[in-house]
Amino acid sequence: MNSAHPIKKYLTLVTSNGCLQLQNAAEPGKRMFGVLNCARREPLKKPEVSGVMAKADIKPKSIHHAKKWSDDVENLYRFQQAGYRDEIEYKQVKQVDMVECWPETGFVKKLQRRDNTFYYYDKQRECEDKEVHKVKVYVY
Repeated sequence: MNSAHPIKKYLTLVTSNGCLQLQNAAEPGKRMFGVLNCARREPLKKPEVSGVMAKADIKPKSIHHAKKWSDDVENLYRFQQAGYRDEIEYKQVKQVDMVECWPETGFVKKLQRRDNTFYYYDKQRECEDKEVHKVKVYVY
């Protein structure tokens, strides 16, 4: 199932081999932030944020609210419950390379809040349909 869904005129969300990748429309073969999400039968592959990029204060260019549930929306919901925009901000603040995920579903398993307490999440979906519209999706 290969299809492209434009997010912005310079960004395209491309589905390839069950994985979603953020790519620059001007440079189709070049990934910008790595793999965002993989099929449920595989663990979630995390974006590779270099040391320089992790230290830089990366700000999103735009924001919109999720319209329907997806694996990406589920993980964003979990990050936002813990007080972060998304995985990129979590890695910057906590200075970690990897986020612990459930291997069966690829959903985030555990996050550390800013006050150093932990949130633990189930393997199954936790973001109910009535909560989906509250999830903010950031575009970099």
